[in-house]
Amino acid sequence: MAAVKGNPKPWKLQAVEEIRRLFTTYPVFALVSFRGVTSGQMQKIRREFRDFAAIKVIKNSLIEKAVKSLGGDYEKVLDFLGDQVAIVATNLNPFKLYKKLEETKVPSPLKPGQISPVDVVVEKGPTSFPPGPIIGDLQAGGIPAAIEKGKIVIKDTVTLVKAGEPVKPEVARALELLEIKPVKLGLDTRIVYENGIIFTPDMLAIDTEKLTENFADAYRNAINLAVNVAYVTPETAEILIAKAVIDARNLAINAAIFEKDVIEDIIAKAHTDMLALASCLSDDALDDELKSMVRTTVTVSEERKEEEEKEETKEEEEEEEEKEEEAIEGLGALFG
Repeated sequence: MAAVKGNPKPWKLQAVEEIRRLFTTYPVFALVSFRGVTSGQMQKIRREFRDFAAIKVIKNSLIEKAVKSLGGDYEKVLDFLGDQVAIVATNLNPFKLYKKLEETKVPSPLKPGQISPVDVVVEKGPTSFPPGPIIGDLQAGGIPAAIEKGKIVIKDTVTLVKAGEPVKPEVARALELLEIKPVKLGLDTRIVYENGIIFTPDMLAIDTEKLTENFADAYRNAINLAVNVAYVTPETAEILIAKAVIDARNLAINAAIFEKDVIEDIIAKAHTDMLALASCLSDDALDDELKSMVRTTVTVSEERKEEEEKEETKEEEEEEEEKEEEAIEGLGALFG
């Protein structure tokens, strides 16, 4: 005798209708995995998201029913169901929502039996532990621990777990003692949906600092190009006028155009050129005044050269001292 299916339970119908409402009311929604998230962490996330998003934890089968009833582009999300999934619906754009979801992740320890998603590397160096039974726990976890100068130290850098490997209980214990939390737990984005478009995490993971730098570089390059081709915009007008003034002054000075704004500069340049020429002549060709002026100029130049040489010598000495200090530190590290 064939089994007779009864009517769907009211709570299931209500859940499906709630999903439909979230998908059609909000322009953007995400499917997120929350495996490993504690109830306390989830409550905290709900409080933080309350002002800009609705979070609904629901069975995959009910999400599938709601999606199929809506049809169209919504059915694209069916490929991303699975595991423990929640819906996060919002008016934020996909990139802002993804950033908010990533901020829910907090450093967490690896548990015994868990498959590690990353390589776990423990660096060599001192610990804060005094000698005691803890050294046995560290060694049992595969950490080369020893006692030096009244402290437990890790003698060598070691990879305790490789990505994809299960975590042994003794390894989990050692990592817990060292307070190493190599993974982050929180709402893990599967996809974000907006107007029929599916955004995966690799599309949404944008380095905002790098992007800001790129925009700043592009702005600087655009300004430089506009200035060099004399393209007048509100941003370049002042720079172009200042550049034109400088270029005009340089031209007037070098071409000896006698204008009141540059006459002092022309005279100063002529004086400098005269002294340079006089310094190339023998003393017999110069009068006393010129000789005195040339000597003064030579003296100033020599003093300036001596100062520069002293600065270079000082910098070289400082570099040598730094190298000696580094060498001493290296010997200290070598011989303890």
